Amino acid sequence: AIKQVSDMLQIGHLLDRKPSQLSGGQRQRVAMGRALVRNPQVFLFDEPLSNLDAKLRVDMRTEIKRLHQRMGTTFVYVTHDQIEAMTLATKIAVLKDGVLQQFGTPAEIYNSPANLFVADFMGSPAMNLLNATVEAGVSGLAVALERPNGAPLRLPVVSGNHGLSAYAGRQVIFGIRPEALTDPDGADRKARSLTEDDCLIEVVEPAGSDTFAVTKLGGKSVVARLRADAGIAPGQNTRLAFNLDKAV
Repeated sequence: AIKQVSDMLQIGHLLDRKPSQLSGGQRQRVAMGRALVRNPQVFLFDEPLSNLDAKLRVDMRTEIKRLHQRMGTTFVYVTHDQIEAMTLATKIAVLKDGVLQQFGTPAEIYNSPANLFVADFMGSPAMNLLNATVEAGVSGLAVALERPNGAPLRLPVVSGNHGLSAYAGRQVIFGIRPEALTDPDGADRKARSLTEDDCLIEVVEPAGSDTFAVTKLGGKSVVARLRADAGIAPGQNTRLAFNLDKAV
């Protein structure tokens, strides 16, 4: 059993070493090996990657995912890292102060959060949560967001979301993730409801494959996720596309 597990985890050449001679990642694989040789029905991982550096965390995350797929055994994995939860889990239980907030698949948790805590907690960068007002007009319902200067930004409500009609004239929390707020060229053209408007860019954060831009709406800073070559600068009025299919 030891040879089989050590081969699986690629640590056979480490079996004669002392713990002090192992790297952080090697120690983690050895710890997993000690659990695997017992052939348990359930594995409990309690923040196993919290003390590793960023690159090693990514590598070990892949190792654990591969191990789970190979074994088909139940893994209960505790983490405060949303990326770990989203990439590793088949089902996620979100807890706050020991109380279950939501239980579902990663897609359900991410796209349909049950409350403000889940919406704000899951995702990096976090979902933009903005104060807004529901307005009823001739063309249907719209969500109005205050802007620092000028008239409010009015975003039409996606058809079929008739439950909002009961909130006409009332304040609500409007949620939209950074990837649903982007430059027009990078927008999802399959979206049923795509609205464009000019927004004043306050901060630009290049991040390699993406560019994050910060603007102000609803009295709060809003993060948009743009293409790396979007070519924007602070102080510019830039056209942004709102994918309202993804709004909550």
